[in-house]
Amino acid sequence: MEFIYGERRYEGNRSSMVVAIIGRSSRLLAALRRRANFLGAVGWVTAAFGAQQVLRLGTSVVLARLLAPQLLGTMVLINALRTGGELLTDLGIGQSIVKDPRGEQPIFYNTAWTLQIIRGAGLFLCTLIATVPLSHLYRNSELLWILPATSTIFIINGLTPPAPYLLQKRLNLKTIAIYNILTGVSSSIVHIALALYTPTIWALIGGLLISSVVAVGGNFFLMDPRTLAIRIDPSSRSSIFNFGKWMFVSSLIYFGAMNFDRLYFAKAVPLAVLGVYGIARTLADTVSLLTQRLGALVIFPKISAARLGAADLRKGILPVRRAALLLLAISFAAAVALSDKFIFLAYDARYRAAAIYLPIMLLGTWFSILASFADAMLMGIGKPSNVAAANAAKLLAIIAIVPFALSRGGILLAVCVFALAEIVRYMTLLLQKRRLGLAFSRQDLGVTIFFLAMIVMWREATAWIGLTDGLTAWFDRTGGALG
Repeated sequence: MEFIYGERRYEGNRSSMVVAIIGRSSRLLAALRRRANFLGAVGWVTAAFGAQQVLRLGTSVVLARLLAPQLLGTMVLINALRTGGELLTDLGIGQSIVKDPRGEQPIFYNTAWTLQIIRGAGLFLCTLIATVPLSHLYRNSELLWILPATSTIFIINGLTPPAPYLLQKRLNLKTIAIYNILTGVSSSIVHIALALYTPTIWALIGGLLISSVVAVGGNFFLMDPRTLAIRIDPSSRSSIFNFGKWMFVSSLIYFGAMNFDRLYFAKAVPLAVLGVYGIARTLADTVSLLTQRLGALVIFPKISAARLGAADLRKGILPVRRAALLLLAISFAAAVALSDKFIFLAYDARYRAAAIYLPIMLLGTWFSILASFADAMLMGIGKPSNVAAANAAKLLAIIAIVPFALSRGGILLAVCVFALAEIVRYMTLLLQKRRLGLAFSRQDLGVTIFFLAMIVMWREATAWIGLTDGLTAWFDRTGGALG
């Protein structure tokens, strides 16, 4: 006997049809549940990141009014050096917990935690040794006491328990999101309170250290601290090092590609100029940091767990990626179109140059967004070497061109080079993904054209209502500054 359900035909008795329908419905419900879970995870990461960036932006505006630009410039250099120390010794400890099947076993994450503590102590000692040479390199005697004071953050962060990575592995992103919002609030309060009390470099250093202590202490409440122990298991250590060797190379190159501007400008331009540049750079990094966070917390663990082939992986990601990029294109285009107006409204006259730097940086950030999604995919399939190659291409382009651009056209031309370098990174990743069957060339081209069209629309629309001065005046102002 033949039965028809929807567009399907079933042979046999009525009970076989019922079993088939139940099986089909179960698979459909499971697929819907997976998509809902994925969208829920994206929602929590995005909401938490948005809240953090609002706090970060508000804190930046307040600190810019309370502190001198050269103090912010000094902190740009300190943070670049600190980030460099962390990335140059990155063994992929946290990523190993997420990726390794034994990541949730105490013997594995305790080994990772112990290695992290050792790394933190080593970074502290290395910073003390490097203090005098760095002070001479940047011709800044203040570094002789600033660097030893800030180097204690390595010991503090080294004690961070593996709770965030265990939660990430379990995709318990709601807990991570709430925790990140709470630590962001505490950091803003501490920094502003210290700046009001002492408008000196100590407000920034003290805020950094106190915020780190609060963040590390809070992590102990996200897991059972009784399971933590100082120990090193040889098998777990080997697994971490085998994965981490490429993470080390990738992080080394990533640091150079992402921080060369801060380190080079700290020596080549006045600290006050670096402080203004740092404001624009922080704002430009906001959206790319969101995509990196989505990649690290959602895409990377999902791809690592799925273990699909290239064709199935590409097919599964294609529609979700398209929707995410279209939403980003609409909102990010508005940010580009209104970026100079925001600088004029939020910051005083000392920071007006950031209104010219920021739109140029944001155009480069669009390609950084595309590259961040690619990074997460390649990391998820165990190809960190490809990520390192793309960052290396960007770094080489920067090293070759930026000094020349700075000497001929000043900092603004150098900013343009940094924006173009993101295209170099993206194109290198595109070639790598094409060889692996994971390229999204047509999708990226279409969404990029849509993004540029949306910038024009937003700018002209806001000019029509009198909020901005239109696209032509915008180009003339930037061209005049370059000239």
